[in-house]
Amino acid sequence: MYEESDALRGDLNRDSISSNISAPLFGETHPRTKYLQWALAFFTVLITGTTLVVACSVGKDHNIGLHVFLSLTLIGLTGTTFILALWYEEGDLHPKILYILYSQAGLLIVFSILLFIYFGIENSRLKNSRLKT
Repeated sequence: MYEESDALRGDLNRDSISSNISAPLFGETHPRTKYLQWALAFFTVLITGTTLVVACSVGKDHNIGLHVFLSLTLIGLTGTTFILALWYEEGDLHPKILYILYSQAGLLIVFSILLFIYFGIENSRLKNSRLKT
């Protein structure tokens, strides 16, 4: 059944206090977590930026509308993730939003990889069609 915590019963001893010393207060994060978040943000921005450069450089004369649409979609997803991350850092959002930010960064990475594959296939198809003519 339900057990009251040590703090509510007044049975606080040194062991129960010292075991919770390492727990962060008020949503503070450990340095290791901060470094992980910065590394994930850097990797996401790096792969997203590289994808945008590839989208603008591959197939300039073919399917330019699709390239622009996919680039704008990627910029929109990156922008909303960035805004959510800023709001989270300011403390305006619930801490559970961090899991949504991680999943959104993962989806951005997957979307960028898919765009790399698409642009690579399209670029090789364009080269093959130029060789045939």
